[in-house]
Amino acid sequence: MERKIYIDHLRLFCIVLLFPYHAAMAWNCWGEGNYIILGANPFISSFIVAVSPWYMTLLFVLAGISTKYSLQTRSYRQHIKERIYKLLLPLLTGTFVIIPVMTYIADKVNCGYTGNYFSHYIIFFRKWTDLTGYDGGFSIGHLWFLLYLFIISLISIGIIIIQKKYTPILKIKDKNVFTIIFLCLVVMMFIPIKLVGKSIVTYLFLYLLGYYIFSEEETFVKLQKFQFFYIIIFIISTIINIYLFLWSDTKYNLINTIAMYFSGTFGILTFLCLGKSLLNKSNKITKKLTEYSFLIYIFHFIYIVIFENIFNILGLNLYIVLFISVIAAFIATYITCILVSKVPILEFLFGFRRKRSNKK
Repeated sequence: MERKIYIDHLRLFCIVLLFPYHAAMAWNCWGEGNYIILGANPFISSFIVAVSPWYMTLLFVLAGISTKYSLQTRSYRQHIKERIYKLLLPLLTGTFVIIPVMTYIADKVNCGYTGNYFSHYIIFFRKWTDLTGYDGGFSIGHLWFLLYLFIISLISIGIIIIQKKYTPILKIKDKNVFTIIFLCLVVMMFIPIKLVGKSIVTYLFLYLLGYYIFSEEETFVKLQKFQFFYIIIFIISTIINIYLFLWSDTKYNLINTIAMYFSGTFGILTFLCLGKSLLNKSNKITKKLTEYSFLIYIFHFIYIVIFENIFNILGLNLYIVLFISVIAAFIATYITCILVSKVPILEFLFGFRRKRSNKK
């Protein structure tokens, strides 16, 4: 089976985007907590608002598409076993190894904690508050994505098994462009239904849309005919969302919410179509980075927090702090990925499995 390279590249694009996104959160203007708060900057915050409606939702759509192709060569048991190894195991490892460092820095910066890291490690497991970790308490941090993806994978397998039992051949009728757009918009409306601050209902439905609709070539043939319009609507709705949320003196909450939903929906369609058209070729650099994509996700945030704290202490300009923190974090993350891939026990603990080349 031919590998859909564009899926790997889109996933990598979203994950690499998390470096500037999470770094920028230190300057968000709406008072959202973070492991390190360095002020409020509307220009930096505009980037966050532009990206947030679609980048994580796109990751769940891509996960659903990948599952469709995965189940063509794996049994349900093999797929679940792989999910345990690739998602649940690194979630547990990261919760014990990575997140405590981030909450320690958060406690020092945000709450004035004066103890050492080893003392705080005990506090991490005993202090249960809002589960964000921004006050030094217990959290799974950004690894919520692994937890949600694991839970959604199990639920989806159950749905797929039931579907195949009662309707072995499922063809969704009237799968035209307007129906697909409508379904995406409806799914976005479930965003307010949240668990631990995240909308698992939306992510589940997006995963299923990826599995049942976006995984079919027929869908892309129809979608790509109108990709220019998706781009235009995406740009316009994103600009409106940014302006109303950050820059307008008058709050138009309903229009702002609609703009956010449109930005999310047409952001997904835009990047799927562009990815399909432009990102279906690979090279040595992208092959290595896509191989490390989940490791990059796991390690990126700890280095963002560490470097932002260090460079801020040095008293550098905030834009310089942002820029060099992103670059330094990316380099440190890549080096860490290489280290993990070279040490068998680390490979196992972080769920990394090196892709084997197929020799004919």
